[in-house]
Amino acid sequence: MNKLNFPIQLRLLVILVLAVSVSCTNREKEEQTKADTLLTIPFAELVKDKREVKLSEFASDIKLIQLENTPEALIGTFENIEYSKDFIFIMCWTQPIMQFSRTGKFIKQIGKIGKGPGEYSYCTKMSIDEKNKHIYIQTVEFNIVVFNFDGDYIKTIQCPDMKYYVWSRDSMLVSYFEPISGNETFVFVEHNEQGDTLQGIPNYISFDESEQANPFRSSSFREQNFSYRFEDKLHLKGCYNDTVYSYDENNQLTPKFFIDLKQHKLPEELVYEKKWNRSMPDGLCWTGIHETSNYLFLPYGYHYDSSQPELEKEERGYVLYNKQANSGAAVEEAKQAGFTDDLNGGPHFRPILTYDHTAVMLVSALDLKQYLNSDRFKNQAVKFPEEKEKLVQLNKTLKEDDNHFIVEVSLKE
Repeated sequence: MNKLNFPIQLRLLVILVLAVSVSCTNREKEEQTKADTLLTIPFAELVKDKREVKLSEFASDIKLIQLENTPEALIGTFENIEYSKDFIFIMCWTQPIMQFSRTGKFIKQIGKIGKGPGEYSYCTKMSIDEKNKHIYIQTVEFNIVVFNFDGDYIKTIQCPDMKYYVWSRDSMLVSYFEPISGNETFVFVEHNEQGDTLQGIPNYISFDESEQANPFRSSSFREQNFSYRFEDKLHLKGCYNDTVYSYDENNQLTPKFFIDLKQHKLPEELVYEKKWNRSMPDGLCWTGIHETSNYLFLPYGYHYDSSQPELEKEERGYVLYNKQANSGAAVEEAKQAGFTDDLNGGPHFRPILTYDHTAVMLVSALDLKQYLNSDRFKNQAVKFPEEKEKLVQLNKTLKEDDNHFIVEVSLKE
């Protein structure tokens, strides 16, 4: 009996080996195709030569907007910010979505925190549909509550999985989560509102149950956004993925950019969702990405062993890439590293949102006041001295518990 089964077993083994080999070969070919055909951001090369990068190298103007300083408008634990043509929406962990005018005037809170009809609990994600003037708010219960820009409750969408969801296009949503069980087919999945899977971006990280770590062990880089909108299209990048995906003319999710991390890419065997017992090598980076008409902005930080948080490297960096000139630069790393504001002398600029020809940063009144009292501010040479003087005068009345400020930078075209 064993003799009769042996050829079958051998054949199955050969098929299995060939399948794994073909899978690895296909992945290698895909990576090579990305490097050969996609716009490639040479991250590893750019960070070899870090320097002071001034705003005046790529920006023409800067504007400071204080959010209205009233009790109902005060920003708490900030999580996310979105712009529409007329409004600014700000999401905080334990507050309703806050709606402001583009000049910082408080308009209203969107909905209420609670468990009643049209209410919602703590927010985890926010996305907006400018065309239909809808706000999609994901809650800790992994439901999506939809309001319009006037603050009227529209509906609640039940999420089929415990993942992060954002509005994508039409009535479609995209969900995201890094692999936990190790056998997930996709990292990103496009769904309709009924929860049906329409298409996805493949997951290449696999492991079996014995290799699974505590899923809450993961410790990602705070500035690592997994999605952003540009030219009215959703763009997607996973924590461990070095490729940015978006929609093509046929509404298919396809690769758009390739971030060439080289030696800074986290090896698959060290992903946080897997068990591992080796030390974390130096120099492995998380990266986020933001896009404007001419530029790509890549904030980055360093991976560390989450079982030894005291070894976390606090230095952060930022890479700027000019899409038109195919050139870029990396700022000098520091705890608060960013682009030097030589326009009006404000704090280092680290954009958290970009659109068209604009980049946006949020700064607390406390951080701003501490900076305006520093020698760095007093000694900073600027292009617009009259604008720096406005900051000097602002500091005379600024209180540490005032509301946040938005810094808007107009980029060169």
